[in-house]
Amino acid sequence: MITRVGERFAVRAACRFRGPSPVQAAALKSAWATALRTTGTAAGDVELYVQTARTPNAYAAGGRSVAVTSRVLEDYDSGRLPEDQLVAVLVHELGHHATGATRPMLLVSFLAAPWRLAASLLTGLASILANRPPRRGMAIVVAAGLAVAVTRALQQGQWLVGGVLAFVGLAAVLCPLADAAISRQSEFAADRFAVDHGLALELAAALRAMDDGRRGACGWSRLMTPHPTFEQRIRALLAATGSSSSSAPLRPRAGIVTGRRG
Repeated sequence: MITRVGERFAVRAACRFRGPSPVQAAALKSAWATALRTTGTAAGDVELYVQTARTPNAYAAGGRSVAVTSRVLEDYDSGRLPEDQLVAVLVHELGHHATGATRPMLLVSFLAAPWRLAASLLTGLASILANRPPRRGMAIVVAAGLAVAVTRALQQGQWLVGGVLAFVGLAAVLCPLADAAISRQSEFAADRFAVDHGLALELAAALRAMDDGRRGACGWSRLMTPHPTFEQRIRALLAATGSSSSSAPLRPRAGIVTGRRG
């Protein structure tokens, strides 16, 4: 998975990345070249992909892959996402590679694909049995089954079995929490990379443009969310520039091309 060919296969299979069409490549050429030049990244070191999706987003994966969704391209073409803001988004994704946060995650995602499929099937079954929303039903069924198994093992004096089952149960809760916390920190680290390259305001403006009305997680579910909210990221970006409010005007920095293609 560490080879270029292996990564190309992995991002296509696990992340549904596709090489940009000629039209998409032409649309991204200027912003991508600016992002590479701004970060001092050689053109052959990172490959740019497009993921078909209705949600504006961008990703970094493996050791040399960056992708934007087709919705980002639509917003860019319509002018909703100016070129300087698209450059900031691409620099943020390059920041994930610069901070070394992406390479192990691609391998984990690829190897976990069969598990995700099985979990999806079990979630659907649990929702039917529990007559509840899928995630809640799955949690109830698994928690109840594990509790019964641990209790019976302890009652029968099988302390080792009970301890292993209890450890597995705790790991099932703590590992996703730790993974989500690490992922949130990697987002802030990539944001700081953009700040270090003078793109704090552009990235903050891009996050607002890409918000698309999505609601952040609430309550305990926030601990399981792998990404901080856009508002949290915007506040951190503005704090890095000395702005005191997320409602502060966001003006492009001089020196970044903001004009549209001819």
